[in-house]
Amino acid sequence: MTSTVSPPEAQGQGLSPPTERVIAVLEMLGRSPATWFTLAEICRDLGISRGTGHAIMTTLAAREWAIRNPRTARYMWGPAIAALGRPSEAQLHRGDLEELATATGTQVSLARREGQTLLVIDTVGECPSGPRIQSGMRTPFVAPIGRDYAAWSDSEVQKAWLQAIGRPSRQFEQRMASVLTEIRQRGFVVERLTPQYVRVYTALRALSADGEVDQITTQLARAYADLTAIDLLDEELVDETFHSVATVSAPIREADGSVKMVVMVAVFATLDGAAIRDLGERVRRTANDIGARIARYGGAG
Repeated sequence: MTSTVSPPEAQGQGLSPPTERVIAVLEMLGRSPATWFTLAEICRDLGISRGTGHAIMTTLAAREWAIRNPRTARYMWGPAIAALGRPSEAQLHRGDLEELATATGTQVSLARREGQTLLVIDTVGECPSGPRIQSGMRTPFVAPIGRDYAAWSDSEVQKAWLQAIGRPSRQFEQRMASVLTEIRQRGFVVERLTPQYVRVYTALRALSADGEVDQITTQLARAYADLTAIDLLDEELVDETFHSVATVSAPIREADGSVKMVVMVAVFATLDGAAIRDLGERVRRTANDIGARIARYGGAG
């Protein structure tokens, strides 16, 4: 437990009690960067009034020195402190993920590319109708998986991504060209929910668990590509037309336009075109907010 705020005796010019209280709060958050604290816990442990504690935490949250979980009203240290301490990517952007999960009622995950695979580095929330996504899960970076990355990659990367599953069919190449163009324009990816999706993705995650992508993995990805209409194009997102959706994701892009990470919401429900667009826009805004924060504070160390 943190001791009640009691500044040491000053020598020379006196210390500022209000500043001491703010520092005490920051030190409390910094000692346990992965812990969410209630306002009552902060006030009790530091011996400050609820009114003072509320004013401090509201100000710190407004300046991003703390983040507030909108679902639980708990606080933890924020990206402005994180920029100094260099925590994990998960800690740096947890507040954005929590806010998105609360707003959408879904499980939200954060993933980055590592070599030939996409690695889930953090998850928050729950998806009542879909399988649980765990931190540490991997999927192979082969077509059609990883469209968030491929859409903003150069032609050589896109070609390697497509050919990783063998020589793709003419029909699949044409579909992917349209899909990648669509993704660049609207800023998000839609994964259809099909029986093939559930079975194939479960197998692909198991096969990619060690970070390697072998021939069996690529052939399975090709079978999925051949069996499923990939993504949704704008003309397919008609307001009164319903689609079964597994996930919606959006890229977090760096200043040079490259994709750093991906934010994904697990939907596993049937939505009409308007709802899919609205959800995609919300996920895209979250990804853009995270990208802007990275530009301000830098990434995790």
